[in-house]
Amino acid sequence: MHLKNWKISNHREEITAERLTPFRVFIIANPREKFTAGEYEAMKRYIDNGGSILLTLNEGGEGRQMTNVNTFLKTYGVEVNEDSVIRAAYYKYFYPKEALILDGVLNRAVAENAHLIAATTPATKTNKKSQNAVVVDKSLRAQVARSLEFVYPFGASLNVQPPSVSVLSTGTTCLPCQKAICAFYTSPSKNGGRLCVCGSTMIFHDSYLDKEQNRRLLDVIVEFLTNSSFRLNEIDAEVPDISDESLSPDLIAMSEMLKCSLHDVEELPKDVRKLLDTQLYNLDLTLIPKMVRAYDELQMKHEPLSLIKPQFEVPMPALKPAVYTPIFRDCEPPALELFDLEDYFASETSRLNQLTNKCSEQDLELFIKEFGNIAGISSRMPTDQRGAKQILEFIVTQLFEFKRMYQPGMEDDYIGVHDNPLDSGRYTFGAGGAAAASNFDRLVVD
Repeated sequence: MHLKNWKISNHREEITAERLTPFRVFIIANPREKFTAGEYEAMKRYIDNGGSILLTLNEGGEGRQMTNVNTFLKTYGVEVNEDSVIRAAYYKYFYPKEALILDGVLNRAVAENAHLIAATTPATKTNKKSQNAVVVDKSLRAQVARSLEFVYPFGASLNVQPPSVSVLSTGTTCLPCQKAICAFYTSPSKNGGRLCVCGSTMIFHDSYLDKEQNRRLLDVIVEFLTNSSFRLNEIDAEVPDISDESLSPDLIAMSEMLKCSLHDVEELPKDVRKLLDTQLYNLDLTLIPKMVRAYDELQMKHEPLSLIKPQFEVPMPALKPAVYTPIFRDCEPPALELFDLEDYFASETSRLNQLTNKCSEQDLELFIKEFGNIAGISSRMPTDQRGAKQILEFIVTQLFEFKRMYQPGMEDDYIGVHDNPLDSGRYTFGAGGAAAASNFDRLVVD
């Protein structure tokens, strides 16, 4: 790119001829302040002395940006319109103001310097009059127009007149149709300064510089501003493919400014009643006799009309309760991932070890209940009697039963056991087992 070998400096002070002299190209991107007469004179002198200026604006022109740049541009035959270029048909870009222009090149020198078409012999005014030159111009016009595709975002159109030359247009698919959007001016002075005016600043923004062929377009503009050997085609410069400006009435605004039409009228009569037409509408009883005679002619009774009882049709039949109750689908069983397989396949010893590690002294009641579940004691007890005390009572009872059956001297004292081993007073003892029974009851109650 041409800008790689250039040094860029930011200028924020007042524009004077002395400050512009050291620079080769002066870029004014979307100005938002008004220029003074001294600044205009300094920029004119800068162009006459061989300097180049690139000036860009955005949609809405100087009215939206609150500047007066058109005062400076009218000296060179250029004016930025207060409008916005949009694309009438969608293609690649969703937003209409991101106008994709496919046939907007007006001068073949732009395509030649962008290396998109082969360079041709520079045309002169004498060649233009010849028949062959006209044929070549018509055959190349479509090729030149479509040689460079670029995005023109949020830009305005231009009005270009000599001595400036239109080099880019909106093409045939954007509105306004075939209007200039970029213009070149070359100073006739000895040093030959140059001016480029573009109606869009966003076209060279980082967001759009790499889209389509915008970077090549920037290279062409920089080449025109910095290379004095850059020459435009004279035939394309004098007869650009630009449509004339046509104004259409604003019907919406005109509809709110209605005006009455004035015309000569006859003198008003002295009797105002003559202005009233009583034949259009009146209220009288002249038709009542005819209406009464119509009853006899139609052989109808002369009586008040009676109301006919309406019959409404029911659009939907009466609803009846369903004979069969609805059948709902049962919930599916939980997935296998929701089961803790270790709890189901681990041994009782492993599960008791895990329970011992989890519980502390404060979790004694929970430990006893879980122990009852693991050892299978809770399943042998009623549902409402699976507390910690009931589990301990069951264990002590089983131990006592085991010792009674296998210790000598206890068979004579034992009389019998009730069918339900969990009922109170389940055991009866003889004289020898009374003391043991009292100790056992105290153990269970405590």
